[in-house]
Amino acid sequence: RPRSAWNRRGLIPPSQPPADEPNTGGVSRRFGRNSILAATALAVILVVALGLRLYGINWHEGYGHTPHPDERNIISLIEGLDYPTLGDLGDLLDAERSPWNPGQFAYGSFPLYLLKIAHSLVPGDVYDVWTVGRGLSALADVCVVFLTYLLGASLYGRRQGLLAAALVSLAVIHIQLSHFLTFDIVLGLTAIAALYFMHRVAVGGRMRDSLIAGVIVGLGLATKVSMAPMFLALAMAHLLYVLPVLSATKGDTNEASRRIAMAFMGLLVAGCASLATFIIVQPYAIIDASRFVADVTEQSKMVRRIVDLPYTRQYIDTAAYLYHVRQLAAFGLGWPLGVVAWAGLLYASLRGMRFYFGLAYLIVGWLIPMGLLLISTGLVFIAAASMIAFAALVATLGVRSRESRGTVLLLSWVVPYLLVTGAFQVKFTRYLIPVTPLLVLFGGQLLFHMWQWAASYRRWLRHVVAAAIVALVAVTGLYALAYMGVYQDLHTAVRSSEWIKRNVPEGTVILMEHWEEGLPDLGRYEVPRLPVYENDTPRKLDGMAAELARADYVLFYSNRLYGTITRLPERYPVTSAYYRLLFGGGLGYRLANVETTYPNLAGVTLVDDTYGRPGLPTPEGQEEPPGLNINLGYADESFSAYDHPKGLVFENVERLDADSIRERILDAAGDDPFGLGNLRVPTPTGPKPVGLLLSEDDLRAQRAGGTWTDIVKPDGIGSRMPVVAWLVVMQLMALAILPIALAVFRSLPDRGFLLAKALGILVVSLVAWLLASLQWMAFSFGAVLVSIGVVSLAS
Repeated sequence: RPRSAWNRRGLIPPSQPPADEPNTGGVSRRFGRNSILAATALAVILVVALGLRLYGINWHEGYGHTPHPDERNIISLIEGLDYPTLGDLGDLLDAERSPWNPGQFAYGSFPLYLLKIAHSLVPGDVYDVWTVGRGLSALADVCVVFLTYLLGASLYGRRQGLLAAALVSLAVIHIQLSHFLTFDIVLGLTAIAALYFMHRVAVGGRMRDSLIAGVIVGLGLATKVSMAPMFLALAMAHLLYVLPVLSATKGDTNEASRRIAMAFMGLLVAGCASLATFIIVQPYAIIDASRFVADVTEQSKMVRRIVDLPYTRQYIDTAAYLYHVRQLAAFGLGWPLGVVAWAGLLYASLRGMRFYFGLAYLIVGWLIPMGLLLISTGLVFIAAASMIAFAALVATLGVRSRESRGTVLLLSWVVPYLLVTGAFQVKFTRYLIPVTPLLVLFGGQLLFHMWQWAASYRRWLRHVVAAAIVALVAVTGLYALAYMGVYQDLHTAVRSSEWIKRNVPEGTVILMEHWEEGLPDLGRYEVPRLPVYENDTPRKLDGMAAELARADYVLFYSNRLYGTITRLPERYPVTSAYYRLLFGGGLGYRLANVETTYPNLAGVTLVDDTYGRPGLPTPEGQEEPPGLNINLGYADESFSAYDHPKGLVFENVERLDADSIRERILDAAGDDPFGLGNLRVPTPTGPKPVGLLLSEDDLRAQRAGGTWTDIVKPDGIGSRMPVVAWLVVMQLMALAILPIALAVFRSLPDRGFLLAKALGILVVSLVAWLLASLQWMAFSFGAVLVSIGVVSLAS
């Protein structure tokens, strides 16, 4: 056929490589000058990426343990794993006795086993495992950079792939998380590796690629169950392989049938491979299924804040989706790259469609799932929202240009993942790692298309866009170099400890907060803990006042607690007042020492504001870093509290007594903060009045009304024939409301006849409740009859 005929029908003309020989990486077999330049540039990018990720890998040096709670938990799990011996092989299938069962599934088993094996190959104590684990994170993220290039080169070309790889190598969120022994980077690696092989499936349909993609998806699921939306991308990859022949004419039905059969078998093989891989690398999800389900459910409740945990209260009243957008742009990538990345997502979603098709897609594929997830993030709503988003993407395939269809594969993972993750109540920035390289890739595609458009519109404008791309890479690189300053000096907590040992005599009382990291090497001091996360009560206030009166110093490891509690004044009115007074000098304490570490380069410091969001005054005596300071606003706790928290030490200079401290806090908290009356006089020892309890008069009246058996006679007809009695009373209430229902709902097919059954119960019950609530009648059988009469009279 003529080449134009093949192109019109979306097939590959005979002069091009056959579909079963896809472009596997964007690198030609003939290494010309461009290939050598691309390979050299990629090698430089990978070397830079590795150097940035390994620099300062022992950032917690000076601590006896790591201040990262996830690292500590993972280390304890690694320590609890033992290789089974020949005599223990029979115990492997026993969840309680097996030495290979992690016993906890908040973290996936695959990276745990990988880390255990890697640490076994390196001599040293088990507590040195963080060095090995951080090294594995660094190497895994370098692989992410490499796969970003391969995926970008395959989809969009070498230059786009190199740009995206360079930007990901310089992305601060990747650099920081590579310095932690956590599994977010491993999850990100499995995500982008799976997408790369899915792209090969979409192009060539090879069974081998389907198998590899399925295995990688299984590894991702065994890392974190949030990998589940990747199955949508797996289905999309096989659909894209079939798509070019779906509109084939009668003469091409053989090719269509062949592709459909291969796609079906490939999807089946991929699904079976992912399931088998998951069972192999996380076998105790099956063997110890009850614990696995319990832990996954607990994590689900955590991210939805169904369980009220102290370390998730920082996200109360944070905006869904927008919080992630801002945190990733301001701190994870830097504002220039962040804006380009999020704009790239929008551009990639709309590219290749007419405006009204794109608008319809955004409404159906984005806004409707968002609305569902804002109503609830339960499993049913998550599944429904994900399927709607996926179906909307599938629907766009018929109205997109051919060259933009490859992007739909990436969107089938990115969009459902972001919709679900952004709706969660808990919004740790690290949750975005599995999609960040793809957002950067979309942003790079946007920039290159702007460059191409500029070349066709105004030649000089092409150089402006090229300069903007170079500037973006340079600014992102400078931000990465500035962040290296976090790892150049000792950890801020170690520096705070050294200041205390130099300036504070042994035996001094140093007050710290609970639910917070401790400082190293303070064994020579008395360090009581202040329970500020407990609910505000008079007893808590008395204890805080007593501790503040006898303490010599108050020490803050980070802004974890004061950055959260002061944002919840309705829950912590007294503790919020305590923080405002302490930071403002109203409790007789003065700031004695501050230890900070900010990204800094050439006299330019990027400051995160720990006082503005909670509305606290800047303590007197705290000086700004020298040079030019750029305030980036509030940084998510998980971004700042691990490797560069702000350490504060307040000294008790006025030595106020407990009663004075108590009075000042009460004055600042407002009138009656506990709802218990005047607390400035000694409180009686008897029981406190509580507003939700009945008054004495009401209680006597209720008791005089009789018990259950006094009201509902055991020998009455309702007890002897409950079903018949229920049906009679229900029909009676339905008949009472029926005229109103027929008038109001006359547009329905039955004019509201069936609706009257439920409406009668509801309205009669409401009238009976109002009669009792307003204390016009006691709630009784007689009150229910009166209610039926009232409804009948209205009818």
